[in-house]
Order: sequence, then structure tokens, then C-alpha cells
Amino acid sequence: MDALQIEHAAVVGWSDGACTGLILAHHHPERVDGVLFFACNIDPGGTKEFVPTPIIDRCFSRHGKDYATLSETPDQFEAFVEAVGQMQRTEPNYTAQDLAGISVPVTILHAEYDEFIKPEHAQYLAYNIPGAELVHLAGVSHFAPLQRPRFFNDTILALLREPVA
Repeated sequence: MDALQIEHAAVVGWSDGACTGLILAHHHPERVDGVLFFACNIDPGGTKEFVPTPIIDRCFSRHGKDYATLSETPDQFEAFVEAVGQMQRTEPNYTAQDLAGISVPVTILHAEYDEFIKPEHAQYLAYNIPGAELVHLAGVSHFAPLQRPRFFNDTILALLREPVA
């Protein structure tokens, strides 16, 4: 934001990007107009047990190909996956008290078939972040932006247009 000379903005985050947006809001609320938080946990207890599925297998296959094409270390995808897995098992680790300190508008979006995030975790976030709203996305999973991009984008744009209370 500094490099682009953006003083403040609404933040839309998917998965780990959602955590980044919420952490930014917590530490720099003057820079964040609001957060749309989709498909992430803010403490390790929010995740489901990992179960491979055809959708996840396709996603990881795509990630592996993208990593090999774009990374400066194309042969280290497995190490990257392990490092991300370790991060997801341990970080972030916000408490209910930390969440209560978030002062910007937050909308928690939870997909009906999210493969990674427990629905009760989304409810917990909405309950513990002051004024947070919980929105359920029917018929999609953690990969909603890829599965139904028009639906997902229309939902995001509609939420961004809502007046802030």
C-alpha cells in the first residue's frame, strides 16, 4: 500500500490472504476500511482434518505446475508445501481477546463445502469480532473463486457496495 501510495482500502482475502487482511486490520486499522474474510482460520483449531479429494488433487496439481513455472526454486515445491502446512498448523494464533480488538468492519464468508475450515470456526470469528457479519456461500467449496467466479465476484462486489454501519 505504501509503495502504491494507497492510504487506506477495503481488503478482500481468500485463504491465507484473508488472514493477512485481518492481521493488517488488527495492527493498522487506520489503513483498512473493512475486511472480506473468505475461507481461512485465525487459529489452528479452526481447520478440519486434511482429507484428499479429487478437487484438492486437481488444485495441488495446478499449484505444482504454476510453482515449477513461476518460482525461482522450481524443484522445491514439496518443501514449499511442507512449510505452508507447518504455517497453517501453527499460525496465526489469535485469541478471542485479539479478535475483540479488531475495530474495522469485517464480513466472514464461509463456503458450504469448505474442505479446510470448520463452519463453527467461521461462527466463532463472527461472534468474537465486534460487529462482524457471517455470510454463507451455498454450493461452493474453499475454491469458490475458481469454481464459480461470477457468483463469487458478484457476491464480493455486492458486499463492497453495502454501506458501512
